Amino acid sequence: MQHGVPFMMETTQVSTPDGPMILHWARPVSPGPEKGLPGILVFQEAFGVNPHIRRVCERLAAAGYLAVAPELFHREGPGAEFGYDDFAKVRPVLERITNEMMLADILAAYGALRGDPAVGLDRTFCIGFCMGGFASILAAIHLPLAAAVSFYGGGITRAGPGIGFGPLLNDLGGLHCPTLHVFGEKDSSILPEDIALLRSRLEELGKPFEVEVYPGAGHGFFCEDRAAYNPAAAEAAWKLALEWLRLHVR
Repeated sequence: MQHGVPFMMETTQVSTPDGPMILHWARPVSPGPEKGLPGILVFQEAFGVNPHIRRVCERLAAAGYLAVAPELFHREGPGAEFGYDDFAKVRPVLERITNEMMLADILAAYGALRGDPAVGLDRTFCIGFCMGGFASILAAIHLPLAAAVSFYGGGITRAGPGIGFGPLLNDLGGLHCPTLHVFGEKDSSILPEDIALLRSRLEELGKPFEVEVYPGAGHGFFCEDRAAYNPAAAEAAWKLALEWLRLHVR
């Protein structure tokens, strides 16, 4: 149980063009502010809505957000998740997911979140990790969100080998909200030139954004279940993410 606002966990189901998709909710049980709770979409890593992602939802609910994580792997069956040492099994799944498929799932999850009577108008956000970091920026391009957070989002500036989704560099002009981009200095899959290109493109477009690169941290540094976990960087990045979200609550 996270300290802070009491919350409850639940799952629901929503329709998508490719069949039903399970949503994992972390819901504050105490009354929210007069204008309604801030709602936040939580996008998974490339390993499914696993215990780590569910804990992220819990932490956000404890901070006062109504959090919902859609199963972006629902085409593989309900509850599809993989171990961090099972990337050989994950890769074929990533090969099959396109921007259009991911966006359809995002729109379905957003509709469920916005349709919840506890969520206030103009108080919706998103956050994502790894593959979900890409999904977070895709969502910010297509949805009227208040702010978006992307942790080590791959595929934004260039296509990854064997990955069906990305890139988004030419679509960033459509961003509806400020974006926070969090990276690790030692991330071998997101190079310094990728970060520099993202930064220069956002500056060129005049979009409000922040980029933070944590020294000594690698890809997946926020996840306590991964070998790359970096407690100091994870704590600092979480604090920054919460501050960014609070700054943009309308």
